[in-house]
Amino acid sequence: MTRLEPLKLRPSFRGKIWGSTDLAPFFGKAGSPIGEAWYTHEQNTVVEGPLTGRTIGSLLDEFGCRLMGAGRRTDGGSGKGAYFPILTKLLFPAQKLSVQVHPDDTYAFEHENGPGKTEMWYVLSARPGACIALGLVEDLPPDALARAARSGEIEKCLRWVPISAGQTVFVPPGVLHTLGAGVVICEIQQNSDITYRLYDFGRVDRSGRQRPLNIDRAVQVADVRLRPLPTAAERIAGGGCQVEHLARCRYFAGERLSWDAGFEYLPDSERVHILIVIEGSGSLNRTLFEPGDCFLIPAEAKPFNVAGRGARVIRAFVP
Repeated sequence: MTRLEPLKLRPSFRGKIWGSTDLAPFFGKAGSPIGEAWYTHEQNTVVEGPLTGRTIGSLLDEFGCRLMGAGRRTDGGSGKGAYFPILTKLLFPAQKLSVQVHPDDTYAFEHENGPGKTEMWYVLSARPGACIALGLVEDLPPDALARAARSGEIEKCLRWVPISAGQTVFVPPGVLHTLGAGVVICEIQQNSDITYRLYDFGRVDRSGRQRPLNIDRAVQVADVRLRPLPTAAERIAGGGCQVEHLARCRYFAGERLSWDAGFEYLPDSERVHILIVIEGSGSLNRTLFEPGDCFLIPAEAKPFNVAGRGARVIRAFVP
C-alpha cells in the first residue's frame, strides 16, 4: 500500500486583466498579466515523488481520509465528487481588483449550487502608500448602493485602509472589498470562485469589452455594516519552530511558521496541512524548497525532517 508522504504541488497560473508580469520573488517574468497562482484546487498536480502528475482530485478519490483525516468529507457536502475544502493562492495585482463581494454558504448553495466564500489575505509585500478597500465609509441602503455602483460614485464610498507586509485581513462573506495595486498577498479561502462584481473602474479587455457586473446579486449579499481591519500576527506555542496565529474560522486556520535551524515536523493525523513557502530555502522530507513552493502534508504522513535557515511558511488547515 502506498504510504502518503509530503506532496509538492505545481502552481497553476491564472491570467487576469488586473494582473502583473512581474511575479518576483516567487516566480519569474510572465509573458502576459498573471493575477493568481493557485495551489490547492482539485486540478493542481504533484510535481515530485511516486505520485508525480497526479491531481489533488484523483488523490482525494483514491486515498480519501488517509489524505484528509478521519471523518473528513471529500465532496464538500455536495455529493458531487472530489472537493478540496481550502483553496490557497498568491495574488499579484498591478491594478485594482473589481469592487466585489462574496456570498455565504446559504445563499451560494441556493443560487450557485456550491459553497460560499470566506477568505483571508496575508500581505507578503506592499509598496509605500498601498491600500485596500474594506467596506464603506458609511452605510448605504440597497437601492443607494446599486445606484452608486452604476454611476461610479461607489469609488468615493469605499473605505480605503493602508496596508503593510506581515498584516492579515480576514474577509467574511458580505464585506465589500478590493485590493489596490502594489501589494502581493497569500490568500486562504473556501474552495469557491463565486465573486459578485459591483464595480470594475470602467476597464475594458483587449477586445474593448467591459467585464460583466453582478450588481443585483452583490447588493443582495452585501452587509454594509462590516468594516474589518488588518491585524498583526500573534505568537502561539509551537514545536520545533516559531508559530504565529493569523486568522481562524470554521472553514480554515492560517498560521505563519518560522525557523532558523532544522527540526522534526509533526503531521496531524486528524487533518491535512498546506505549507506555502514565502521566504528562505531548505529541504522538507529531503525535497528542496524555495519561495513559491507549496506542499500538502497528508494526515497519515509520518514525522519528517525540515532543514533550512531564515525560512518562513504560511500553514493552512481545516480546524
